[in-house]
Amino acid sequence: MQNKKLTGYPSIDKPWLKYYSEEAIEASIPQCTAYDYLWESNKNNLENVALNYFDRLISFKELFDSIEKCTKALSAIGLKSGDIIIMTTVTVPETIYAFYACNRLGIISNMVDPRTSIEGIRNYINEVGARCVITIDIAYSKIEKASKDTCVEKIIVIDPLDSISQIKRVGIKLISLIKRSAVHIPDTCDKWRKFLAHGENTSYFLEPYKENTCCVIVHTGGTTGTPKSVMLSNENLNTMALQYRLLGAEFNNNQNFLNIMPPFIAYGVVCGIHMPLVLGLTDVLVPQFNSDEFADLVIKYKPAHILGVPTHFEKMIQSPKMHCADLSFLESAGAGGDSVSAKFEQDINAFLHEHNSKYEITKGYGMTEISSAAVTCHGTINKFQSVGIPHLKTVVSIFKPGSDEEQKYGKNGEICMTAPTVMLGYYNQPEETSKVLRKHSDGNWWLHSGDIGYMDEDGFLFIDGRIKRMIVRYDGFKVFPSMIENAISSHPAVEQCCVVGIDDVAHIQGKLPSAYVVLKGEYHGNENKTKQELDKLCKKNLPKYAHPIAWHFVDNLPVTPIGKIDYRTLEMKANV
Repeated sequence: MQNKKLTGYPSIDKPWLKYYSEEAIEASIPQCTAYDYLWESNKNNLENVALNYFDRLISFKELFDSIEKCTKALSAIGLKSGDIIIMTTVTVPETIYAFYACNRLGIISNMVDPRTSIEGIRNYINEVGARCVITIDIAYSKIEKASKDTCVEKIIVIDPLDSISQIKRVGIKLISLIKRSAVHIPDTCDKWRKFLAHGENTSYFLEPYKENTCCVIVHTGGTTGTPKSVMLSNENLNTMALQYRLLGAEFNNNQNFLNIMPPFIAYGVVCGIHMPLVLGLTDVLVPQFNSDEFADLVIKYKPAHILGVPTHFEKMIQSPKMHCADLSFLESAGAGGDSVSAKFEQDINAFLHEHNSKYEITKGYGMTEISSAAVTCHGTINKFQSVGIPHLKTVVSIFKPGSDEEQKYGKNGEICMTAPTVMLGYYNQPEETSKVLRKHSDGNWWLHSGDIGYMDEDGFLFIDGRIKRMIVRYDGFKVFPSMIENAISSHPAVEQCCVVGIDDVAHIQGKLPSAYVVLKGEYHGNENKTKQELDKLCKKNLPKYAHPIAWHFVDNLPVTPIGKIDYRTLEMKANV
């Protein structure tokens, strides 16, 4: 590869392959279920620690035993292959048991953010005809209301304290574990242990592996901003785990992996759960992450590997507790979800070097539709302000926006990807799927990201901007303005509205939504009352992270020469 003359086109040259070994290049993708890949990877290391949950160490043997019990219980309540269940949970052991038990039976796990509004949860339930919901207890009241007049027949409730030892429970303040109020769970619901009891003495039928079938659904605004359910397959998850194994990074059994990503995003379920467990790492579970406590977690657990977003590391380097910390144990500190500014990259790299970490910040790039990560730096394979090179089984190239005309090295265009990790499609939305998955003249199906960038002759990708409208928060959550605008526009007082991102002054980077609203004539003079009603409307219909933090009532909105709302002018005005 290294002596190959370059044609000028990344998809043909694949210059990044020179960073991989021949053995890695020849590795084949596992043809099995996600559960089977997990088992094959760890069946000879059953006494190793799989999960660390508030210092309770759960071995791989206990993990597989718990998955077995959950498999029996799911079968006992009548769930079968092809069913889709809703999971409104956080990263607790029961979430992992349920996910892999569903996978064994051919049941699709539909991962939903517990912060989603009641109406949003109801829409997800109705979209897939879910008969069962597994939920964390603090979300129960939402689930109860959302489930009325739907297909839901059973609600299974997880108490996040169930997997904590009795001794440890005494020392844990519930408010610090997860924000909990007194939650009444009626007898008609199954708490986790009652649910498992259904499976005692129950037999079941394991669904055989079938190529390219959906095993998990995660949610995104996609490149157009309307909510979509992304279908991921066993191959998607397994290829991602394999690609990390082939990076050449130091992934060793029993190393700690600090898992601060929630399970209801692709980054969390694929790279926070499946990938580290397949690699034999100890997954340190943090069910509710507080970035202010990041330094404490790093000092306590000494993780060899972390995946987070830039602001997590910002908090770490600002913490006085880190001044004398020795980070020689840290093999990779992965930052995805948002771009890393030049100044921050310099600051975090200087910090890591000063604290004895072998490597610089591990940047990456991806999207939900490609099962999270497509590109990453690793070890010394790192260039300043680049997000890295493509994963081994992934091809990334640059195309002229709106076409399949490939751009040469160094020239900007739309970032597109083709890989075994590309989603199956959006659930029941073939038209939306066709907008982002397109067959090019080379015969390959390419995922169009909506992001602008270029690739250099070594195969390093650089991000320059976005085609799509999107607000990336400090914590990596992506907020799509159209989703908020749809909620605001449903109010009878609203004539027009536009939502843009404003700088988050409390963090080194990231933006938050701000709304510009034009009221109908008869509502002029009632701005204060209308603002209160719009606040209430957004709280009812939108997840908390998507609530506008500022409201501007204006006489009109700027428009482009062709008559579209000029949101870029509003962005500049809002950030002055």
